[in-house]
Amino acid sequence: MPKITKIEVQKNNKERFNLFLDEAFEMGIDIDTLVKFNLKKNQMIDAAEMEKIQKYEHYRLGVNMAIQYLSYKKRTEKEVSDYLKKNDINEMAVEKVIEYCYKEQYINHEDYAESLKNTMINTTDKGPEVFKQKLYQVGVEPNIIDRYVKRYEEEQPIESIIHVAKKIMKTKKGPVVKVKQKVMHSLIQKGYTIETAQYVLNELDFAQDEEVLDDLLQKDLEKVYNKQCRKYDGNTLKMKTIEALMRKGYNYDKIKIKLAESGILDE
Repeated sequence: MPKITKIEVQKNNKERFNLFLDEAFEMGIDIDTLVKFNLKKNQMIDAAEMEKIQKYEHYRLGVNMAIQYLSYKKRTEKEVSDYLKKNDINEMAVEKVIEYCYKEQYINHEDYAESLKNTMINTTDKGPEVFKQKLYQVGVEPNIIDRYVKRYEEEQPIESIIHVAKKIMKTKKGPVVKVKQKVMHSLIQKGYTIETAQYVLNELDFAQDEEVLDDLLQKDLEKVYNKQCRKYDGNTLKMKTIEALMRKGYNYDKIKIKLAESGILDE
């Protein structure tokens, strides 16, 4: 039966020890493993006991790895579990590590959701649907997701969403109907509900400078006409040009006026 001939503190970590059996290095162990098995010099260790020590040390390795991983930011059970498995901690040890993390409050999905909610509301321009997706991706339970998405909607100031919409509006060009569609689409992409996006749109001033809009129509007319004339001519060319410009949101009467000014209707 092997005998412990030396237990020495590791040079780079005073809470870990090198275990020697019969003068040969056997394995590294942490202080918790040392205390749990009451290991000491000249102690005899049989195979069954050695197997228990190895399994417990593997679990302790997972615990220490999880604590270090959690020290950087809050994590969910799924994130911790995936991280441990990626670092070769076996499934049985992972389960025990997760239990330990819950017991010590290192993992708390309510706290995680609250923290993420506050961070996103205060530092991003994203809406509740993006928040919901993030919680779902990291494995937060559906009932917690539902409650915190509702809180997100209640706590996010409508003024901040209007500010986001105004910034989007300034980057969009074209007829009012198209600008509204683009702003609506952008808000939905950022995670806001259709109802919220519609409310915000109603709060915005989409008034446009007629001269600027007229210049845009002229430029789009030239682009569309030059493209359509490669495939059509005569009355078909005129109709296809009008249809394309209307799809862009321009008023039919203004299109006809611009076509007349350009001499296209008389061709």
